[in-house]
Amino acid sequence: MATREQYYAMIHLGAKRLGLVDDADRRAWLENLTGKRSCKDCTVDELSSVTSTLRACKALDNPKLKGVKGGQGEGDRPTDAQWNMANTLCRRLGMSGCGDARFAAFVKRNAHVDHPRFLTKFNMRQLIAGLQRWLENAEKREGQK
Repeated sequence: MATREQYYAMIHLGAKRLGLVDDADRRAWLENLTGKRSCKDCTVDELSSVTSTLRACKALDNPKLKGVKGGQGEGDRPTDAQWNMANTLCRRLGMSGCGDARFAAFVKRNAHVDHPRFLTKFNMRQLIAGLQRWLENAEKREGQK
C-alpha cells in the first residue's frame, strides 16, 4: 500500500496528465471526486480511489506491469498494447497478471529469456498466441466437465 505522500504525487502527476495544470482546476476536479478540495483533507481510502480513477483514465501506469516491462517502447521492445493483451490473458487464466511467477516461467520456457523484461516484440507476439491457445484449451476442458 502506498503512503499518503506517494498518493499525493500520483494524484498530482495524473491530474497534470489529464491537463489539469491550474491549481484551481485540479482542486475543483478533486472536489467533484471526493467532496474535498485538498488531498491532505482526504482519507487514505479516498486517495486510493482517486488513483484508481486516474488509472482507469489511463493517466497513470499500471504498477503491476511496471516491474516487468523493462525498456518498453524502445527499439524492439513490446508495445503497451501487447503488454495489456498479455496481462488480460494472464488474468483470464487465473494469474495475477504479467507480474505472476507462472507468467515468468511461461516466458522462460517458451521465449527462452530469463525474465519478461527482456522480451522483444516478436517474442511477445508468440507468447500472446501461446497464452490464447492455453486459454482456449482451458475453456475446452471446462466445457467437457
